[in-house]
Amino acid sequence: MPPSDDENLLVGLDAPDDAAVYSLGDGRLLVASVDFFTPVVDDPEDFGAIAAANALSDLYAMGATPAFALSVLAVPASTLSLDVVAGILRGAAETCDEAGIVIAGGHSIDDKEPKFGLVALGFAESERVYRKSGARPGDAIVLGKALGTGIIATALKRDGTDAPVVRAAVRSMRQLNQEAAVLLEGHEVHALTDVTGFGLLGHLREVCAASDVSARVFASAPRFLPEAIDLAEAGFVPGGTERNRAAIEPVTGWEPGIPDPVRTVLCDAQTSGGLLACVPKHEASELATEWESAGYAASVVGSIEEPSKPMLIVEE
Repeated sequence: MPPSDDENLLVGLDAPDDAAVYSLGDGRLLVASVDFFTPVVDDPEDFGAIAAANALSDLYAMGATPAFALSVLAVPASTLSLDVVAGILRGAAETCDEAGIVIAGGHSIDDKEPKFGLVALGFAESERVYRKSGARPGDAIVLGKALGTGIIATALKRDGTDAPVVRAAVRSMRQLNQEAAVLLEGHEVHALTDVTGFGLLGHLREVCAASDVSARVFASAPRFLPEAIDLAEAGFVPGGTERNRAAIEPVTGWEPGIPDPVRTVLCDAQTSGGLLACVPKHEASELATEWESAGYAASVVGSIEEPSKPMLIVEE
């Protein structure tokens, strides 16, 4: 894409982040993002709700308050029932209602494979815009949700898991990062993103590259969704997760003895994952506790260090 010379575009493609940020000239910032994907679960309402939570997460990761959304829908019109389509839209509307916004419009097309998502629009104040850049040596890394949604979704598609495991993953994916973002207001946040398609290590790599730092991650520190490790060991690994792992290998040093399935889950492509915050070390435990009290599967997963090679160091 050609570079923009619009001085009001504060965050665009020159230094990509979780959302675009545009100055309205009156001290307010417009924050915008779009995200849509194919179904990750069977239930239409769950799919719509998860897609909406995933799209809104980009705004929370930038410190923005959502204002409204537009829907993006693609369905095979001749074969998919209107009840299924209505379920997708109903699930998305429920999530947006939970976030305090409405879906104000949208667009739909006839397509062979269902896809759904949102254009999410919100506002932020200049002093409270969070970026992937800004992480500092000495920071601790706090993760807001458990890992393993990609692996569980793949197991579901292949009839390799049971209902309780799927329900746990659905609860995690439907959970908005709204309250987690609110709780950040009492902390000094140096860098923030959310963990989605590139997995924990992939998104942490983005933070390190943008901040010119390295990171140390403790493999056993993140929370894992039920059966995620076992399902990874059984081979239920999505293609995106495999690509993530291949992408981070050149910049990652693994401590010997970390089981291969754990390495895979640390790279698992997440849908509607948790916020990933870099905060001063002395604030990390308090933030993780606050997030956990609010219902998030939070944990302190590592630390930020001076730039080095490899960029990512994973220990037990």
